[in-house]
Amino acid sequence: MDVRKELQNVQDRPDVPDIPESEVNTPHDKGYRKSLSNPKEFLHFLKKYVGDDWTKKLKVSDLSLCDTKMLEKDYQGREADLIYKAHLPGDEDVFIFILQELQSSVDYTMIFRVLMYVVNTLLKHFLNTPENVRESAKFRLPAMVPIIFYNGSENWTAVKSLKEYQNCGELFGDHVLNLKYYLIDLSELKENYILSTNTVLDNIMYCDKFRKRDELAEAIRTSYKRIETLGAQEKEEFRNWVKYILLSICGNKKAVMEEILNWAGKGEDDMAFKYNIIKAFEDERAEGQVEGELRKVISQVRKKVSRNMSAEEIADMLEEDIKLIFQICNAIKSHPDLDDEQISQHLSEHSS
Repeated sequence: MDVRKELQNVQDRPDVPDIPESEVNTPHDKGYRKSLSNPKEFLHFLKKYVGDDWTKKLKVSDLSLCDTKMLEKDYQGREADLIYKAHLPGDEDVFIFILQELQSSVDYTMIFRVLMYVVNTLLKHFLNTPENVRESAKFRLPAMVPIIFYNGSENWTAVKSLKEYQNCGELFGDHVLNLKYYLIDLSELKENYILSTNTVLDNIMYCDKFRKRDELAEAIRTSYKRIETLGAQEKEEFRNWVKYILLSICGNKKAVMEEILNWAGKGEDDMAFKYNIIKAFEDERAEGQVEGELRKVISQVRKKVSRNMSAEEIADMLEEDIKLIFQICNAIKSHPDLDDEQISQHLSEHSS
């Protein structure tokens, strides 16, 4: 294998630091949070995916997004993702908060986390209320409505009520503390139901159901056609979400992501688009294999440099290009604090 030649081919493809890596690592979270932070999208979410009677009379004007800091943290010090104040008929305000479980595994402590959010927040509210008000006969605590949104591939098997989380809880009926949360499990939602309406959130949820490359390609293409009827801002919001998803899948390579998006927005047939996205993913995997081979060579060279072998001896023993071995030897000697992966990155940045 001519690693030096392959290294040059890899280096010719541009990297991407337009979007911070910390954001790319949580693409689902970023997309859902932005969409659900829009009261119109949040109301749609409540009416369609929660669907209880209390949601039916809500209007956008009844909802106001709150600072998540007003909701106290759970037992691990984590904040909720979103919290809304909802103004219900009768001039009563309630608080609705969402926890996004955008991970593959089920959190079996969820009901206890919810309990901590509720109890700690209500305690804060109670203590911040003037004593003469909170001790009056008419004083009531605000209702707090928890919603869990889960997009993992495993079935959600955690208990949904506090009564179930307590030993023998069912024996005592209403005489033990109870609490339930709404669970929106993406895996349980049928594709046709999600596609029955057309919002940014619907399209994000639809695409998020697919994790295999060919299925994701088709889902993105389907959604791109659907969002043509939406406004310019909504189109851009969906496109940005797709960017983050593709960057996370494509090894954070902007060129690959842009290639896929260009195909998604064109009028070519679906098979052509599907071929291109799969090819792009395959190119990324092959690129990763090349980088892995280079790190392997660097590791071998490092051991032989430690034995005071010359670059010529190492190149002859490993049957590698002498120029590449010279570069690796010089990099190891010039940067003794760098590990094999960092040496590989150094060579990529300085190759000509």
